[in-house]
Amino acid sequence: MNLKSKLARNSTLLFAFILGLVLIGSFLLFKSHRKDLYYEKLEDNALITAFFYFEKDEIRKMDSVSYKDIETQFNKIANQSIRIYNAKTKKLYLRDDVPVVLNDRELKAISRDRILHFTIDERQFSGLYYKDNQGDFIIVVSGIDDVGIRQLEMLAIVFFTFYLAGIALNYLLGRFLAKQTFRPFADVISKVNTITTENLHSRLEMPTASGKDEIKELITTFNYLLERLENGVAIQKNFLKNASHELKTPLTFIIGDIDVSLQHPRTNEQYEEVLKSLRRDTFHLKSTLDGLLILSGLELSEPDQMEMVRIDEILWNILEKKNIEYPEVKVALNLDAVANNEDLLFVNANRHMLFIALYNIIDNAIKFSFPLQVNIVAYEEQGKLLLKIIDQGSGIEEKDLKSIFDLFFRSDRTRHIQGQGLGLFITMQILKRHNIGLTVDSELEKGTVFSLQFP
Repeated sequence: MNLKSKLARNSTLLFAFILGLVLIGSFLLFKSHRKDLYYEKLEDNALITAFFYFEKDEIRKMDSVSYKDIETQFNKIANQSIRIYNAKTKKLYLRDDVPVVLNDRELKAISRDRILHFTIDERQFSGLYYKDNQGDFIIVVSGIDDVGIRQLEMLAIVFFTFYLAGIALNYLLGRFLAKQTFRPFADVISKVNTITTENLHSRLEMPTASGKDEIKELITTFNYLLERLENGVAIQKNFLKNASHELKTPLTFIIGDIDVSLQHPRTNEQYEEVLKSLRRDTFHLKSTLDGLLILSGLELSEPDQMEMVRIDEILWNILEKKNIEYPEVKVALNLDAVANNEDLLFVNANRHMLFIALYNIIDNAIKFSFPLQVNIVAYEEQGKLLLKIIDQGSGIEEKDLKSIFDLFFRSDRTRHIQGQGLGLFITMQILKRHNIGLTVDSELEKGTVFSLQFP
């Protein structure tokens, strides 16, 4: 069963349940009200009966013939059974033809309450305690509300008919409305089915209707998904193309060096030079593979192990490693501006990932500044840590500033410096995960400043 049928069915069941409650409640309320009205009618007739039977002496004095006529007409109009009991002796004073015997308990209840309504075998009774100069009497008027019963039967037929008609109409309208409601979804599904890896650039058209509804949210979300898929596929294609090139280059150099060295015998010094060249190319290959592995780990989007780390400890570890790798390098670390507020140095981060990000930035600064000094300065800005890494290299051209964080990007000005074009891309992914802002300011032949704004 599709969603349209389910929606129509469920809405019809809900409508049937609610309408059934309303109609049943209305029917029971009308039935109770009709019963109360008939009791009131019986009570009024009991009072009229008392007038006819206990005040007739006075009427007879005036015109006994007229009284007889009125009594006959009253019996025809009332069309009810009337009986009168002596309140003290419970003797039946006026008998009717109803085969129902009232016991002493019911008669005493009428005497006690003065007016009592009750029902026996669908026949309604109204009992009235009446005081007269001739004595105390109990007048009981009873009847069956034939008109009310017929009204209830007709009302039940009308309610049931409207109930069935309402359910059928609701189901038909529900089907129609469900079809109209889900029509945009059918259009979306039809459009989605036409999208493949060859046309991921396609986007779903946004409805022209004003306002914001679920269809627009669905289309917006799906277009965003398509955009991410397109970017992911593009990155994969670019990754495979560039990765194969980056891996192929050092392997070509390694094979070339081996082939050249095997062409004819060489001296130990020459073999040593070949081995040094092989070592450089092997380290280049290893560095590329390490970067690819790190990049693969970032792309997996696995949960990071976050903890409170000190930025200064990470910086000192980086400088210690760089000092071993480049003993002649000059790097100055200045933390004086935050010395009085060490809390700024604590950051909630993944220690390993943050180490890699800072290491890549400082490594680039060292390579491009060499042999000039690199300065790392910490500041406090609006209660947050601002870290600046300043090099004195050749700078970055303005047209390259937006591309330096792209995967495998290498500027023409820096191709002579060893690198794979992975470091800054990986760095940007890590900084985004940690909500760390990064701005780059550069001036040709003067140097570049990387500014990191920590959250």
